[in-house]
Amino acid sequence: MGRVVIFVLVTLFFFFLHYKRYKDIKKIVISLAILVYILAIGYSGYILMRPIPPLIFAHFIALILAYIGIFYYLFKGRFVWYLVAAPIATTALYFALNFIEGSRYEK
Repeated sequence: MGRVVIFVLVTLFFFFLHYKRYKDIKKIVISLAILVYILAIGYSGYILMRPIPPLIFAHFIALILAYIGIFYYLFKGRFVWYLVAAPIATTALYFALNFIEGSRYEK
């Protein structure tokens, strides 16, 4: 949990530096919204996918890619939607597997 706080603080620091240099509030607001999205989908995905370790590993990799997508948007100005949408894909895969196979924890 401590690493997540450090990552968020470092990201907010980069947001602050980018705002001080370029004064582009639109890019900062969009980046902050993506960061909140990554934190929310990351936590909910972790809680959901705990019973399936390979899927939670894939979700973790997707979160890292989405985090890289924030910085790519911040520094290059190009929004890479598939990097940001990768955590949703792993969550959708979990729901699809649960729908097809069923939950193993119900009686």
